[in-house]
Amino acid sequence: MNDISLLIGLKNNLEYSKSCYEAIRKNYPDTEIVLVSYGSSDGTNAWLESLNDDNVVFFYDSIGKTLSDTYNKAVEIATKNYVCFLHNDMVIGKNFLSELEKVLPENNLVYYKVIEPPIFTSDKRLWKEIQDFGSDFETFRFDDFFEFEKKQTRLDGEYTNDVSFFLAAKKEILTRINGLDPLFNPMFCEDDDLILRLRMAGEKTFVCPNAVVYHFVSKTSRFSEEYQNKTQKIEENSLRNFTRKWGFNNQSKVKKKLKYGLILENSDDKAVKALEIYVDHIYADYNPETYLHNEQPNTLIDLKEKFRSRHGEFQDDIILKFDAKKLSDKNLSVFRNLADIIEEKKHIKKNFFQNLFNKSNELKINNLKIEILKDRSYESQLIQRK
Repeated sequence: MNDISLLIGLKNNLEYSKSCYEAIRKNYPDTEIVLVSYGSSDGTNAWLESLNDDNVVFFYDSIGKTLSDTYNKAVEIATKNYVCFLHNDMVIGKNFLSELEKVLPENNLVYYKVIEPPIFTSDKRLWKEIQDFGSDFETFRFDDFFEFEKKQTRLDGEYTNDVSFFLAAKKEILTRINGLDPLFNPMFCEDDDLILRLRMAGEKTFVCPNAVVYHFVSKTSRFSEEYQNKTQKIEENSLRNFTRKWGFNNQSKVKKKLKYGLILENSDDKAVKALEIYVDHIYADYNPETYLHNEQPNTLIDLKEKFRSRHGEFQDDIILKFDAKKLSDKNLSVFRNLADIIEEKKHIKKNFFQNLFNKSNELKINNLKIEILKDRSYESQLIQRK
């Protein structure tokens, strides 16, 4: 078929980029490789210019951008009908493309199988297996890996709800929803967000266990020289932005975007930092100036728009009432699982006395009062990235 573009985002770590490119070319001399670099300063851009390869498409810019921007650009300039997301700390199997070509015509979204050394051993995934063939290109045992690939028991693919960045897809479906979201800066959670939107658009995710790659694990991201001391903060910000966008966390069972307005008594910076990400508006006697100064640089979402006067006009579908003095892990857990809790409570039949003395649209969970004014959700408005 030879209708797949291999997309590889670059940010410094030139030696990995060279080794990854050379390893691909040994087994796939004619496959299109798309290389995109934003903000590299180690000679990556000059190396891209030096490549004498008619089947390489590349783009670079000295300005740094997010991982989402990098792969969106790669999708844009790819010339094939299918694209495959890879990293430059990967070795792809000799049968990798032929196996993908068998399943892609019938599946718009395909996860390939990732073989990794024992770094995240407790992270059990359908599309992942722990095997140690080396920790970098210098120590990698190519022959052993290719022999392992050849001796694998062939398995039927299956559909999964598990998420991964490591996918191949029909280019059209990615462009239809406007690709990955740069809200997640510089990285993390963009894959959860992308797959969530694609599923809401009606796509299914299929695992192809016979298409295998070896992944040295985050050598150019999480564990790179540039990011290793920043990873925890980056991951925290990305998780907060995911919750800001959707109103639920990426582990929630109920994937509904609800509109919450929080009436917050005795508000302070600590409570606002803990609760702001879960709601659309906060109605409080509170000056957000210091909070906005500290938090706005961490998100593209306009946080100033979230704050309203305690007695301002209520604009949301669900009223939440909470006293900041009662902030605790137990109450935070309620905010964290609001969509799940509301959906569950809606389907519980109340007994006679509950119906007699309680309004059917009001709930109280721990110290949080919930009143549902309108029963509707807005997740469909987030499928296509604006």
